[in-house]
Amino acid sequence: MPALRRLPISARHAFALAFDLAVRRDAVQSLWVPLLLHAPWLMIQAVLPAPDEPGGTTARNLGLNSVTLVGDFLVSLLVASMLRFRARSVYNGGRRVPAGALECYAQALRRMPWLFVTELVRNAAMFFAGIFLLLPGIWVGFRLSLATEAVVLRRTGPIGAFVRSYQLTPSRLERWLEMIVISVVLVLCVLFSCALLFLALPATSWSTWATVALFVLPLVMSVIQYAWTFFYLRLEEIDAPGAQLRAEHAVESAAGHARGGALPRLRLVERDREDESEDS
Repeated sequence: MPALRRLPISARHAFALAFDLAVRRDAVQSLWVPLLLHAPWLMIQAVLPAPDEPGGTTARNLGLNSVTLVGDFLVSLLVASMLRFRARSVYNGGRRVPAGALECYAQALRRMPWLFVTELVRNAAMFFAGIFLLLPGIWVGFRLSLATEAVVLRRTGPIGAFVRSYQLTPSRLERWLEMIVISVVLVLCVLFSCALLFLALPATSWSTWATVALFVLPLVMSVIQYAWTFFYLRLEEIDAPGAQLRAEHAVESAAGHARGGALPRLRLVERDREDESEDS
């Protein structure tokens, strides 16, 4: 029996789709509205002294810092869930424009508790696996990397999301590494640019550029979350029943056209009963 052809998936294509949706087609709801939701918490975080700065260890400032971190984290969960629903609504031309923002936020709000539990358990599993050796931590992170998309879009619990991520990731380590590298590079570009501007403009303080980085990173994270959602949806598409047969048929048809004509198709024709009686 011939080996099955592994269907292709591209990390670069996932990010191309993400940039197209976030920057060209839906910048308001994908970038600017999420930034406005983050903005109050980021402003408070920028104004408050850090724990290692003078006055940062007072009970009041520590309490405000804690409330700010929790508030921004909840906004991050809401936006992450919402973006996944908007990405799914346009995947493979499902809709020319994304689903309504209020509809996506309503769906995201219902999935937030499950997303929180999934993120908590996944990070704990990666941490405990990484305590023993680096490779087990990387392996756990790889096999559970799509659990957050699954728990939001499949409307399942954390266990079902982990199982689904485990089913989708075999033989995809190289593509997963590409997704990780591109995501990290985008984040590092923001931090590196702020560091260069700090060195180029000595009259400014580092805290100013740290605040700029805090406001730019949510925009970058929207693109990254879109890309991971498209990556997950492509794997779901590949894993759908009959996807392998459809892909092989498309390859055979393309090969037939390349040879100068379509492949012949056989059709079973049933003889008429009257003809059969005349023959007898």
